[in-house]
Amino acid sequence: MKSLNIGVVGAGYISQSYHCPALKRLRQKNPRITLAAICDLDQSRARELASSFGFTSCYTDLSEMLEKETLDGAYILIDPGHIKEMALEFIGRGIPLLVEKPPGRTSGEVRELKEAAAQNRVPCLVALNRRFIPLVERTKKLLEEAGSPAQLMIGEMLRCKRTEEEFAYGTAVHAVDLMRYLGGDVKEVQVKKLSLAGNSSFSYLVDFVFKSGLLGSLSILPEVGFEAERYTVHGHDFTVRLEAPLEWTVDYPGRLLFFKGRENHFIQDNRILSEPMRDRLEITGFLGESSHFIDCLETGRTPHPSFEDCLQSVEIAEAIQAGTSRKF
Repeated sequence: MKSLNIGVVGAGYISQSYHCPALKRLRQKNPRITLAAICDLDQSRARELASSFGFTSCYTDLSEMLEKETLDGAYILIDPGHIKEMALEFIGRGIPLLVEKPPGRTSGEVRELKEAAAQNRVPCLVALNRRFIPLVERTKKLLEEAGSPAQLMIGEMLRCKRTEEEFAYGTAVHAVDLMRYLGGDVKEVQVKKLSLAGNSSFSYLVDFVFKSGLLGSLSILPEVGFEAERYTVHGHDFTVRLEAPLEWTVDYPGRLLFFKGRENHFIQDNRILSEPMRDRLEITGFLGESSHFIDCLETGRTPHPSFEDCLQSVEIAEAIQAGTSRKF
């Protein structure tokens, strides 16, 4: 049985906490998976993750890894400032990729990667893990089966003491993409960029007009009193309420509510699960994301979201960061 050789570039927080544990879990279930190599500029960090998760080799030089290893797929888990150049190296060699978000410094770079992947016929997945959260997948199904179209979607991305300049582009792209995943492509966004008293960073109020006619609003507040991601979708006589299950938020491990005609017809409350039953990798979507990528490598199917799938999410996040309204 031919092995599936996986390489990882980047041994930082997101790699150590989520992606590598997910790969290790999948390897335990699938003997074809070989964690062939991990690469990071910090040699001690690369060695630590190689030892912890069972990578055969570790490197500090990407060129050396690419020359010595025969990879069937790779994870690029680094700062967006260096993603484009590195991803192009892999794409040029025909190696399928899972790339952390945002997959480039600008939407222009994402467009370059989209075109390169299409030209070289290399499947690539962008790590927008909210799409793989089971509660999100269930939300999407509820909306599809609601019986009437959604009318209004309200999203909140709330954080505490997040003062980095690129928060809207680098992090809030998750909220934008989730709203697109649930509501479809966007026709127009109107952006208000706010400098609130006492804050070091900007806050944002964003109005959406979806191509379907759905209206939406998203509040991006990086310096409030608690952390959460919450999404409410209203339609004629129904409401869906999602409290996203992210480990650092007050809502973890998440909750989903469905109301119709004043009655609560459906509820999934992960908070009733005891600690030993809370599979954090599955609940947060990281396990499903890696499982989807590996399955696509094995079957030859195209992984999603691709560079093309996520491009509008990146363009919207870029407009929000700049405080600029935009039509599509």
